[in-house]
Amino acid sequence: MKKLILIFTMIFVLGTFLAFADDGGSYYPEDWSYGNIYVKEPNDKIALKKELLVVEQMNIYRSAKIRGSEITALFGFKNTTKEAVTVPCAFPVVLTTQFAVKKDETVSNYIYIGNGIFSDNSALAIALQKDVYEIKDNNQLNVTKSELFALDKKLATVSASEYIKNLSRFGINDRIYKPIEIYQDKKKVPILTVGIETTIEKNEELNELVYREQEFYKYDEIYTLKLVLHFYHELHFAPNASSSLRVRYDINTKKRDYHGSEYAVRYDISTGGTWKGAIEDFLVLTDSEMEANNSKTTFDITPLGEISESGVEFVLYAAKNYKPQQNEYFDFKTKSPYREDLFFVKADADAQQDFVTQIRSSSTLSGTFKMAGNQNLYWDNWDEADKDENLRSSTYAAETSFDGILYNGWVEGVKGDGIGEWIEFTLTKSALGPFATNGLRRFANLDSTWLSNNRVRSMTLLKSSGKEKAIVNFADLFPKFSNWFSSQRIAVNAVRNPLFLEKGTYRLRLDSVYKGTKWDDTVLGEVWFIPLSGLASEIIFSDKSGLFQNELNKIVQEYVSHYVSRLEDDMRRDKESSEK
Repeated sequence: MKKLILIFTMIFVLGTFLAFADDGGSYYPEDWSYGNIYVKEPNDKIALKKELLVVEQMNIYRSAKIRGSEITALFGFKNTTKEAVTVPCAFPVVLTTQFAVKKDETVSNYIYIGNGIFSDNSALAIALQKDVYEIKDNNQLNVTKSELFALDKKLATVSASEYIKNLSRFGINDRIYKPIEIYQDKKKVPILTVGIETTIEKNEELNELVYREQEFYKYDEIYTLKLVLHFYHELHFAPNASSSLRVRYDINTKKRDYHGSEYAVRYDISTGGTWKGAIEDFLVLTDSEMEANNSKTTFDITPLGEISESGVEFVLYAAKNYKPQQNEYFDFKTKSPYREDLFFVKADADAQQDFVTQIRSSSTLSGTFKMAGNQNLYWDNWDEADKDENLRSSTYAAETSFDGILYNGWVEGVKGDGIGEWIEFTLTKSALGPFATNGLRRFANLDSTWLSNNRVRSMTLLKSSGKEKAIVNFADLFPKFSNWFSSQRIAVNAVRNPLFLEKGTYRLRLDSVYKGTKWDDTVLGEVWFIPLSGLASEIIFSDKSGLFQNELNKIVQEYVSHYVSRLEDDMRRDKESSEK
């Protein structure tokens, strides 16, 4: 996996209030740090058995809707005692921002360095519990230096209702400041109180820049305000019982977005070590590269794609018997705001997937046909691939749907549409899939073959036992190698709902079709999978509760469905343009 270059340096200092917590400050507009649910003292009764952490920094596409960046965490707890246990807990969110104090000791939210940086006025308002938005001349805030410094090293506690009321009163509408969402066994856990902890320190680095050229700047001193929000709540555990917890909250990567294409967020995992024992199964799914700091654990990595110049990837990190260390934290970094490159396999080299074996089908159309040549599938090679001297022959056999070639595919061989016909294969590795093209493309440039034959509308995925696994839904997409996606196979995928599959034998049974204009032969194009590491597979499929598998499937399917919808929009526009 390519290493991302971090353009901005983040400087974090350990706090004293949180058990094992970390937080930070830098000379950029703001930095955010997040963390696990924590207890003030290590708990010897409740074990944290499982955790899935999902960190999504880029804009989130869910059901064709764009949301902000967010973190979701799923926890599997176990009460190891024969008594009911109530645990007072908290969740930390840490924000740092800068402000300037002018020579007359008035406070400004603007610092004249470079293009200028602004204070996070919402953070100042929450810390002071007063409206600071009455901006006067020269960006002067409605707050005095003495008011701010009276907050240093102080912890104020307000009720959750009062905290929410103040957000409204101060005009703070951004969801990143609102209390986190917590559900225990699908019941909402109320946030009881909010602790507002404030520290103020002189920012020596920025002051040094100011002192160098005093004539250009209007401030004597620049300070960093560190705001820690503690969302206090209680978790209740029945005797000898397991309990699932779901936490979701919006995160802020605006700092990176404002300054360029680098994004970063920090997550304090150390408080996960305050629960009894080690975390037996631990997974992280992220659209970023994760770096574990101060850790004794080596994480197993499954890339669900590749880094490219125009986009980001999802990566799955896995660990067994993981005990977070004191001061351990994760840095998540990525460098592009685009998501078009997720869940793909390179389309060049006609690559077969050797972990897909024992391919067979209920029937096959007999005969052979000519198709485009063995060319790398970049848009500027299409004409070359279609030249007579580069054409090659193919059959319609089941193996053609797994040969790495995107111009051919399995064609059933019975009269009619082939409803009930099937194709079977064995995965020798657990994998994410299936992904597939739809219909018979045949040539690099568009011809009538694709429209003439039936395409797949839906297939039932069955395990070797005959048990139904899922209904696999296909879009009616011509596998166009668009310049938008370059050579990535996500650009030609028609499957809306791939899922995580344990290794074994599977059957795809044809249920419904999109009718062809000339023939009723139904064509399944190329099928591919993204293999999982052995450890990720063990963790996902040993979880009989489905805690991990259900969430991972949901996330993947929402993203992939979004991409397929975009491809459908492109195809619709192409059709409308050609009809004009």
